Amino acid sequence: MPLSRLPRELRDHIYTFVCFTVRDEPQPSTCQKEDRRTREPSDSLAPVIRDRVWVERRPIHNPLLSLMLVNRQVYQEAQDVLRRIGDSPDYVLDVMFLKDEALWPTWLSVPKLGRNLGTVYTQFRIFHVPDHLRTDDGGDLYGSEGPGPPPIVWIFYHLLSSFLRNGPLATKKDDDNGGFTVRTLILDFLPASEKGILPLASLIQYFKEVDDISASTSSDFDWKQNTSDEGLLAAEYLAHFIKALLLRLLSLGPLTIKYGRILYENVGDIEIWVDGHTKWRLDIPKLFSDVSFDHGIDTSHVLKNEQKFQHWKEVTSRRRADIGLLPDVSLRR
Repeated sequence: MPLSRLPRELRDHIYTFVCFTVRDEPQPSTCQKEDRRTREPSDSLAPVIRDRVWVERRPIHNPLLSLMLVNRQVYQEAQDVLRRIGDSPDYVLDVMFLKDEALWPTWLSVPKLGRNLGTVYTQFRIFHVPDHLRTDDGGDLYGSEGPGPPPIVWIFYHLLSSFLRNGPLATKKDDDNGGFTVRTLILDFLPASEKGILPLASLIQYFKEVDDISASTSSDFDWKQNTSDEGLLAAEYLAHFIKALLLRLLSLGPLTIKYGRILYENVGDIEIWVDGHTKWRLDIPKLFSDVSFDHGIDTSHVLKNEQKFQHWKEVTSRRRADIGLLPDVSLRR
């Protein structure tokens, strides 16, 4: 039966179903570098992460767009459905972490492209690196010759900052127009399905050091836990590393204020999950309320910088209120 002969209510259900269609997760064995490209980091302090974050060359298009080309009637009805979805629907992002090598992010669901996103569910899957996806640079991602953090930190920060600046768009340059806001960012770390992913000894040592200087006052992670589920333990390790990294950024210390501000400006709240279950909620609104000026930022111009900080916090507070950066629980399990 032609689509036009179906009842309008049924057609609307079809449009909605198509709009929220989720793409299949990519697999490392079938991925090709020719279909991806790297994006130059906008921050010159992070040259070590070149060729480490591989994004799709083409921006993802909502499947509904093809349906809208059928005829004028379908176009108008599909537009009506898009308007009813709202301004900030939920999105799904998949990130393959090729162990100690690179990140491959893939948008699985983009119901409607807009600047203000609702809940963004991001799943992290951990794999060994297939030979055809190895980079030429086989350097140590956990070692750092300079005073800054090791490359592994820059890789994840570049993924985060690029996502907040560019959203699902496959732009060649970072967007400087305020970027994309996310009401609730869910980071779900899934158990590794491959054997031999552990040990991540260097990763563990680094986030233990970060714990000592982050906003975290205590660790609820058992470093000596013994489990036969190696895949789940790998997810736990990676989740704790990201938690420690985010808390350090959110503390807006002397070395991180330049990088952490974008989280307060663009993210309503962050939840960290392991295998579909909530592990931590970072409570961005409370952290933002409590964050204060660190006099170690520039001791030679303390007053001037403190005034700048207070101005930034007032502007950011208004921005968060204006764009409704409030938690959303629509995807909680």
